[in-house]
Amino acid sequence: MENFLENEFVKAVFSDRAELLELINRQTGTSFIQPHGLWRMIVREKDNLEVEVLPESAIPEMEVSGNELSIRYSELTTESNHPLKIELEIHGCLHGNVIDWNLRIANHTKDIQIREMMFPILHLSSAMENMPLYHSRLGGEVISSIREKILSSTMSYKGMDELYRRYCSRYPFPLATNCLTFNSGSEGIYLGSHDDSFQDTLHVFELEKKNHLNALLVKYPFLSPGESTEIRGYAISLYQGPWQRAADQYRAWAETWFHHEPPPEHVRRMRGWQRIIARTQYGENLYPYRTFPGILEDGKKAGIDTLFLFGWHRGGHDCDYPNYIPSPELGGTENLRENIASFRKNGGHVILYSNGQLIDKNTEFYRKTGHRISTKDLNGNEQQQFYGFSGRGTAQNLYGNRTFVTACPACQEWLDVLKQIADTAAELGCDGVFYDQLGACSNICCDPSHGHRVPFTDSTRARSEMIRELRKYVKKRYPAMSFGIELISDLSARYADYVHNLIGGTSPLNPDWEQKQEKPQIAVNVEWFRYTFPEIILSDREIRDDTDIERRVNRVLLNNLISDVEIYRCKKTIAETPHYQEYLGKANRFRSRFAHLLDGAVFRSTLLHRLDNPEIDSSGYLAPDGATVVIATQSHKPELSARIEVPGKKRTEQGFLGDGTISADGTLILKKHALAILVFR
Repeated sequence: MENFLENEFVKAVFSDRAELLELINRQTGTSFIQPHGLWRMIVREKDNLEVEVLPESAIPEMEVSGNELSIRYSELTTESNHPLKIELEIHGCLHGNVIDWNLRIANHTKDIQIREMMFPILHLSSAMENMPLYHSRLGGEVISSIREKILSSTMSYKGMDELYRRYCSRYPFPLATNCLTFNSGSEGIYLGSHDDSFQDTLHVFELEKKNHLNALLVKYPFLSPGESTEIRGYAISLYQGPWQRAADQYRAWAETWFHHEPPPEHVRRMRGWQRIIARTQYGENLYPYRTFPGILEDGKKAGIDTLFLFGWHRGGHDCDYPNYIPSPELGGTENLRENIASFRKNGGHVILYSNGQLIDKNTEFYRKTGHRISTKDLNGNEQQQFYGFSGRGTAQNLYGNRTFVTACPACQEWLDVLKQIADTAAELGCDGVFYDQLGACSNICCDPSHGHRVPFTDSTRARSEMIRELRKYVKKRYPAMSFGIELISDLSARYADYVHNLIGGTSPLNPDWEQKQEKPQIAVNVEWFRYTFPEIILSDREIRDDTDIERRVNRVLLNNLISDVEIYRCKKTIAETPHYQEYLGKANRFRSRFAHLLDGAVFRSTLLHRLDNPEIDSSGYLAPDGATVVIATQSHKPELSARIEVPGKKRTEQGFLGDGTISADGTLILKKHALAILVFR
């Protein structure tokens, strides 16, 4: 017997065992899935930590009433036919083109722990498999073939690739939003977790038994005997239009919780920073405080007036955290304060670095406090990170890693440390304070002395609340000071004046693009996040030398990012790369000409304009005054031409970086590395 959820947009068919048999877009006729069970569960049974429970093991009670579907299991069975007193309820509701799902799980066993819940499992049809996957890894990634992506991933001997070969990403980092879409360009399927508990979610794409290609979400309830939970907010929708329609659906939900305050004026107008390590982890003094005037002058030639100051403290960069004490060898506290004041007096800005979660195990702070407030894994061990920098030798690289633990965000002592760093930045006269790694998800914690549930799978939400309190502290005491974090996540970015990105969005999948005159295919781009949350100011990253400058800088302008200048891994100023310095200066002067339109502009991807040549990259923006701004560029052909139109508007202004023109009939012509800004009103 089959059960249906059906309206003019969607037809979903279920078997009497709650197997999802069909999922059809009734507007287009596209069938998105093949028959498969809706869920899996992983439980702990004595010493076996990963026992699989499948829906085929039990017959549910099912009821369809109008646009609602209820599935109830009063008992489940393990893969070894061991009955489990676990109650599972699944409720689906169809409205418009969306099916919303909520789960309830109750553990009535005496000795079983429910660790993982995998839901919903979508077994891809050929039509769905042939659609590119758009998701938010590191801000945005487009995967043309998810099957090939999975096949390039392996657990080697550590996993069970013969059963499940997987490509996985975790929210809220490296995934920046908790959703994904497969989209053909004209239609797609959206899978989102609209879950305001913001618990860890794993997005999984798998080849099941080398055949079934699945997409699914995983939650981690870790329910002990007698415990129950609800997991709410799953959404599946079938829609028509480009991928941006899926991003719109996520943003519509985010409107219920996402609020972002405007940044300080100097951040809104910032074109970028020079990221400088003053003192290294291995004790080399690269930039004593007295050298700050030279740093400013080198940056100004590139249109950069901000110093992002790393390694300013006694231990050097990635060392001795959280002992942020100005280095005597670099000049001492008073000398640092004087040179920051001079830097600002001469038109510059200074952002002070700190790490938002790491504690060096070689510090007195660790011995007194850090060992107690550090996160512990499922086995009770401290969770560690290792960082090693090297200079001219080899021993430091081989044997010199610094070992850090990560602070649990539920511990008030750590929030107090982060507040003290803001106090230090203010006392030194800085324009801003920055917390590295703080935008990422927090490690789960299993230390019961912290006062949280064990395992603490809500640790990332706790970190978000900690960031909120930290921002409140900074803005109340130092309202003119900026507040920045590293790593993109919607959960944390809402509290930041800017986010220092992990990737630059310029690395091509086809590194021989220039020799072959092929359009560079960008591996990871920030377009998804820029479109979904356009108010967040993001940096680029990874321009560390003097190569491929025009194309990479043009992409900074294309995406309206700020420049992270990190020459030779933050060990030199931009003067060391003269071509980069010259071209970035030219680009920033050109950009400043349109600053009144681009500062605060809303990124709209390609929705506002039409372009008839896909060989040209373009982005559209809604300017603060209502104008539409289109930026277009190309770097792989001697010359390309295109027509760009904005429906209902006329081109009133244009400008070119490099060799570009507009012919008498309105055709845009771009020579290699040229970039155009077109304004429509």
